[in-house]
Amino acid sequence: MNSNNFYKPLDVKDLYGEIIPTYQIAFAGDPWYEVSKCADQLQRCADGLSSLAVGTSCQLCGLCPVLPAYENKELENHFNSLGSTRPTAWYVEQSDHGVNLASVAWKAIPQDIAKEKYPDNTAITQWLIDTLGYEEIMWLDEVFANKTLKPKGNLQNFGKFVTGMANMLDTRVIAYRTIEPRMVTVSKRDFGNAARVYARQISIPDRRDFVVITLKEDEECAF
Repeated sequence: MNSNNFYKPLDVKDLYGEIIPTYQIAFAGDPWYEVSKCADQLQRCADGLSSLAVGTSCQLCGLCPVLPAYENKELENHFNSLGSTRPTAWYVEQSDHGVNLASVAWKAIPQDIAKEKYPDNTAITQWLIDTLGYEEIMWLDEVFANKTLKPKGNLQNFGKFVTGMANMLDTRVIAYRTIEPRMVTVSKRDFGNAARVYARQISIPDRRDFVVITLKEDEECAF
């Protein structure tokens, strides 16, 4: 039996046991390959995360990662922190085999998003203000799927669940960053001209594409 549901932070905690493994599996795969924490003191791996399995010797630094990229308690604490520090919304798709896909979003002003998501890229702060202004928006923080359970079609409900989360958070502007090409494609597929795409290293000073979606005032989600 399949189910698609929206959750508030307190309600989604009962699903952490399935959401956390889905997160770990998703980001260990294409295009992220975030498998372990970089053991190099210079942290030459992007974002301090390596594609190597724990215990595998790195040809660049000669060290072996000893910790997974995302530890269970680390993710649990992170998700709890989101829910306790800002307006947060969750969406989860489940089947008989477990969680196929999950997404978490939260509401904040662009300056605070810049501080949290781009702490080492000061050029982004002014760019976000120029692009998004000073009002609160929905930051689509994570969308992740377990492709071992559902190899294809995980983003078929993208437009519906993004709109539903925006309704939960009472905001009409949505933004997110991504290195996943399909996350750019579905924004245009589901929102058309309401989605603006800023290409990495061309329109935005970052290694990730940036998407802004502006919903109509009366736009509602219906599954």
